[in-house]
Amino acid sequence: CVCVCDVLLCFLSPAVFLYSTLGASVTVPCDGLREYHNSYISWVFKHRSETTVELSRGGMITDTDPDRAGRLRLGSNSSLHIDRLRTRDTGVYTCHQYINVSASSRSPACLRAGDRLTLKCGLDCGGGAGSCSETPQGPTLSWRDESGVPLKDERDRYSIAELRGVHSQLSVTLRQSDHNKSWTCVLTERGEMKTSESYTTTLSDELFSTVGRLLLLSCVAPVSLGPGETLRWTYRQSRTSQAVVLYSLRSLTETPLKGTVPHSGRAVMSANSSLLIHNVQTGDAGLYCCQRDKDSGPKKTHRTFALNTLSVSSNLSEEAQKGSAVTLTCSLTCGFDCEENTELIWRDSIGNSLQGGTSERNKSTISSQLVLQPQSSERIRCSVEREGLERVSQDWTIKIEAGPGGKFPMVEVVSAAAAFCVLLLLVFIIFLVMKMKKTKKEGKKDRVPSDQAEERPESVYHSPEEIMSCAAPPHTDDVNYTSVMFKSKKRGPEREQTFLPNSDDVIYSAVTTTQ
Repeated sequence: CVCVCDVLLCFLSPAVFLYSTLGASVTVPCDGLREYHNSYISWVFKHRSETTVELSRGGMITDTDPDRAGRLRLGSNSSLHIDRLRTRDTGVYTCHQYINVSASSRSPACLRAGDRLTLKCGLDCGGGAGSCSETPQGPTLSWRDESGVPLKDERDRYSIAELRGVHSQLSVTLRQSDHNKSWTCVLTERGEMKTSESYTTTLSDELFSTVGRLLLLSCVAPVSLGPGETLRWTYRQSRTSQAVVLYSLRSLTETPLKGTVPHSGRAVMSANSSLLIHNVQTGDAGLYCCQRDKDSGPKKTHRTFALNTLSVSSNLSEEAQKGSAVTLTCSLTCGFDCEENTELIWRDSIGNSLQGGTSERNKSTISSQLVLQPQSSERIRCSVEREGLERVSQDWTIKIEAGPGGKFPMVEVVSAAAAFCVLLLLVFIIFLVMKMKKTKKEGKKDRVPSDQAEERPESVYHSPEEIMSCAAPPHTDDVNYTSVMFKSKKRGPEREQTFLPNSDDVIYSAVTTTQ
């Protein structure tokens, strides 16, 4: 990032009083010029209490008044010639000499805490920054923080180097507190500050995501937008230099306006200013910036994210044959530049590192291929590691189809167990059928034919008188029936009658009919 300022150092010509008559011509000199090859002269004019008007810049007449502009000429020594003087030409003419000073930074566009930032500031005299000759009374450069406090060498934090030709360099080890912090280069001549140029550091957060995930990028909460302010989410795709506007918002009560959305509708700006990305894809890697703009004034960046995406793919779209070669490809697309200490590591299902992978890397991508000949289904993991720590990982399951002679051991066990269960069930069913047939056959043998069965009432009840009328057994005069049971097709087997001798009464202990 190189920032070149057009107005940094200005010298004024000494005051001179001139007198002339109406209609005459006059030459206004521009004295006290410095010998800077890349400087330019500007003439401005102020008539009494009117607004100051620019008459010329860089050797060209820029006055917007056609009548006056036609009467102005520039001399070889930067003097201003005015022809056919009029009353309204009276006033103050000022000659400015401007010298370009350049301030540049040499650092990643995506800054993070711990990065080393280098800023350079130099006076440009036609040959680039630092091309001016140094003089004891000439201008000098110094560095200050945003509070105006001069910066000095500080171990592990600041380092300032004075280079040849009015040229200075500041190196800073960034901290998280340096987000949105300004570093100012001040040009001073004879103890007086002439001009300054600032550089603001915007630190970004590094994010890792696998393809297919849901990702939420937070801006600031809550965001209060003032008059003339707009909140924007911008996106710069990896390996590109131009940022596009995803969403813009002028009021929290309004609906965010869509800009150029390269995410095919998968990116949505929520009411709290966050950016939601559905189904992350490899092409979503890049820099995401949430910033607030004013109609008049500088931009303020709230958050910057460098999104890195990880994906795993296979050369086979279907199940593989047992022992056949399977090639897995793991790719990391970095939001900015991939750091040198970032590695892709292959591991098996229990976490053991797999050797033999081939890797390729360039500035913004890292890829690794692994060739396997699996004998059974297995799960392989590709992880992104930096300094021994895993940042993100994605699994891939290799499925092996069961072809002739190549069944899974587990499938063979399950098949044998299922066949045994079916056989056992069939044996049990046959046993039940045979048992039922045998029971039915034995029941037919004990059954009395219907034509031989005595016709008897469904229920029997004998009063004492009826019993007394029956012939008693020869060995006793009295009969005592403890139970009476009839045998028929609908009643159970007949129970024996029991005679209790020496009893004068008849006792019915039970009269039962079975249907």
